[in-house]
Amino acid sequence: MLYWIGFVLMKSFMKLYLNVQYINLDNLPKRGAYIIASNHTANIDPFVLGTSRVRYFSFFAKESLFKTKLSSWFFHELGAFPIKRNTSDFRAIREAFHRLEKGGPLILFPEGTRGLGDRVKKPQPGIGMIAVKSQVPVIPAYLENTDKIAKHGFGLFHKYPVKLHFGPPMHFNKDQDYREISSQIMDRIWDLSKTCPTLSNS
Repeated sequence: MLYWIGFVLMKSFMKLYLNVQYINLDNLPKRGAYIIASNHTANIDPFVLGTSRVRYFSFFAKESLFKTKLSSWFFHELGAFPIKRNTSDFRAIREAFHRLEKGGPLILFPEGTRGLGDRVKKPQPGIGMIAVKSQVPVIPAYLENTDKIAKHGFGLFHKYPVKLHFGPPMHFNKDQDYREISSQIMDRIWDLSKTCPTLSNS
């Protein structure tokens, strides 16, 4: 229930304060399990991605957000589950497989943590392993301008422009190298940044 309350609140927030341009939204399946693989520059990213379809999206969140019973309940209700950074967290990976097996879509950030917008970090091999073992399609996505929202603030009379571009689904063979797959996914994400139309300020 909390997830859908949050979904409605986020959509309302976006309608008031953001001008989100969805590009090739039809590349995002309306049903079935899949992975959205996106760049990551702001805390709002999983919520912007998660409201692109009326689906229950799951995503990793840093373990420190789940320290108390209340915060753990809150973030679990929002579709998040904890992951330990800078280590191979097999518990989190098993949970990712579990959610995909149930038919739900999963949001992953190949870089692992937030970046600066420029291509400065190597992708983590975890997304390659999840893509290969789950055999679900990977939808590359490129988010632009979410890192600037908090800096500029919000105003009712000027919606802040955000661009969300979805690429065609990617499929991988079970004998492919995990790191190679992660790099291919990240390459496709950054390719999207070069082909997107210029943002509108309206």
